[in-house]
Amino acid sequence: MDVILFYRGSREIQLTEEGQYLYNRAKEILTLVNQTQDNLLRKDEISGELFIGTAESPSLDTIAKAAKHMILDYPQVRFNFHSGNADSILERLDKGLLDFGIVFGQVDTKKYNTLSLLNRDKWGILVPIDHPLGVKEQVTFSEIIDYPLIVSSQSNVDRTVLAGLGDYHIVASYNLLYNASLLVEAGLGIAVCLDGIVKTNQTQFIPLVTRTNTPDSLSLIWKRYISPSQTAKVFLEEVKNQLNVSKDVLD
Repeated sequence: MDVILFYRGSREIQLTEEGQYLYNRAKEILTLVNQTQDNLLRKDEISGELFIGTAESPSLDTIAKAAKHMILDYPQVRFNFHSGNADSILERLDKGLLDFGIVFGQVDTKKYNTLSLLNRDKWGILVPIDHPLGVKEQVTFSEIIDYPLIVSSQSNVDRTVLAGLGDYHIVASYNLLYNASLLVEAGLGIAVCLDGIVKTNQTQFIPLVTRTNTPDSLSLIWKRYISPSQTAKVFLEEVKNQLNVSKDVLD
């Protein structure tokens, strides 16, 4: 089948949609090849790169502390963090582009190993500082239903946070909250989000009274039936150590 990959202009080459797809896939394949080669060459050595896909969450301080302690012991290790929602993280994990993913909500345990992380996040809304709801210490679903909403593009948010809310009006979605905060500042709507991710002088966070007031599960996940590298195994042990330290502090 003939496929046109690019058009040659007088001064530049412009990729077609098919050409851009091939280019992106080639980059992913090369990344995977380099990661695999690196892991094989360093099979018994604690060094090299770890690729971690992560949701936005203040509760990731456990991961940050684990990374810090690991770097102190093994300075040849380098961490690569990719921020995104659960859908993009799972896609990259399935393609072998990530060693670990950090996601909210339920996980397919037939495909992934999981390690539960401490989740101290709170759902709420981000509003302009002069918004009518700004005088409240907390809000209920019934108080926000009449306002245009900006929600996370993560596919399970509608089912967990907004489930049963009724005829809510979504005007936009986001995968990184900073961009959503700009939409809030512009007056497009109010953002349903987690606390502690962005702080600006033009917006304020108001806690949302949820049905359970119990934070969603937060998990560190990695693919089943694929043996992690030695470096990845050491990182897992460091995360477990940090979880025990955090648990002792909370207790």
